[in-house]
Amino acid sequence: MNKQKLFVITLIVIFALIALAGCGQKEATENGDNSTGTSADKIYIGWVAPLTGACANDGQQMQNGAQLAVNEINAAGGINGKQVELVCQDDKSDPKEAANIATKFVSDDRLVAVLGNYNSSCVLSGAPIYNEAKIPMVHVGTSPVITTEHGPYLFRISVTDAFQGEFVTKWLFEEGNKKPAILYENSDYGRGLMDTVEKQVASLGGTVADKETYELGQTKDFTGLLTKIKASGADSIFICGLYTEGALIAKQMQGLGISLPLFGTDGLYEQSLIDLAGQAAEGMKVSGLLLPSDPDQKIQDFVKNYQGAYGKVPGTYATFDYDAMNLLAQVITAAGADRQKIMDYLAKMPEAFVGVSGQVTFDENNDAVRTAMKKLTVKDGKWQIAE
Repeated sequence: MNKQKLFVITLIVIFALIALAGCGQKEATENGDNSTGTSADKIYIGWVAPLTGACANDGQQMQNGAQLAVNEINAAGGINGKQVELVCQDDKSDPKEAANIATKFVSDDRLVAVLGNYNSSCVLSGAPIYNEAKIPMVHVGTSPVITTEHGPYLFRISVTDAFQGEFVTKWLFEEGNKKPAILYENSDYGRGLMDTVEKQVASLGGTVADKETYELGQTKDFTGLLTKIKASGADSIFICGLYTEGALIAKQMQGLGISLPLFGTDGLYEQSLIDLAGQAAEGMKVSGLLLPSDPDQKIQDFVKNYQGAYGKVPGTYATFDYDAMNLLAQVITAAGADRQKIMDYLAKMPEAFVGVSGQVTFDENNDAVRTAMKKLTVKDGKWQIAE
């Protein structure tokens, strides 16, 4: 009897394992996680940016912008009759995680291109992997270092910090400030922007009164750094960082009675900065491409559709990923859903792409060529064109 029971139990276990294996194979096939390559009726695009951690808000905006573009493309019939699907990953603003995801993406035969990353350090960690595998990537990293290190298969749709740093530093001098202090994020992004600003200040005949650094997502108390800056005799502060720290700096300056004018680039240009800093953000000056109140019909349509889908006003990086996805759609329509053909087309675009963030072509370094930035300031609790 015991042997019979054991035999029956063994059979049940065997059949259960076979059934589970079958379910696993079916799930893998339905999810597209098989080794047969691109689905016959879909075009797959990888997407990677931070959805958790210090830059999660920016990453979520990027995902929203890309997905909005995909939804509109699919509603209009897709690309050459094929629907588009994003394969999304969270790099957590961690260069190591970004490299792991790059390795995963390049081995996924379904993917014809990738959108991402947000942090420059993440772009730089993934770049060698994408280049070796020859898969094109359109990213929004802004560090000047990327220009020489990102290789032939990466394309930057955002504006470089070299361009923005010079643009805003000239503006700072036009406002009568010649002795700024620099507060910079200790990252590839922050250090690269700091270097640009420091060089531009020197070229304009000014002096950097003080330089202080902080850690992204970790530094919360800036009072010690701000006290040093106050004692340095600085006439202004250039923040080489992102909006969360920018808001903390503005609020803590107000608490210390420091009234120096604040300048920065589009890393500060978010509605969240005003929400976090409140009245302390008043008068802050930054560079930017998108102003939601701009009457341009393309901008108004995008703002309306984004708000309708996500209930929020889009920021700079939502716009960049929306444009990046539409750029890829234009390229794939013309060149086909092939990694090498996409790369070749992007490298030698026959005409400029016109998106919500403006007109874009790429130079010999695969950096976006843009003609101008907007001067923006916080006035009456809103981002407005600086007069």
